[in-house]
Amino acid sequence: MREDPPNEESRARYLDFCAARISEVFLSLSDERTYQLMEEAAREAGLEIGSLGFSEMMDLVTQRLRRSVPLPEFTEWVREYQASPEAFDHLFLEPQVPDGGGPTE
Repeated sequence: MREDPPNEESRARYLDFCAARISEVFLSLSDERTYQLMEEAAREAGLEIGSLGFSEMMDLVTQRLRRSVPLPEFTEWVREYQASPEAFDHLFLEPQVPDGGGPTE
């Protein structure tokens, strides 16, 4: 089977896959663990927790998770995705829309 070189669509699907994985882990954390990760990340960044807004706190947790959640390398993921895209359908944040298809109202 000939593999097509990665393109913008492959890159977008990969980023969606990664975001979905990180979101899945984030949502599985207890409130206490989320706060602990935020404290650790703030300390590493030299930030005072009291000066941070909620959004900034969640960004710190997300950045921390991005470093710790195991994700496949892009080229490895593309090979697996091209071999069996249907196996990944349930792993995305955004559903795949077939060409020419879009929301109808």
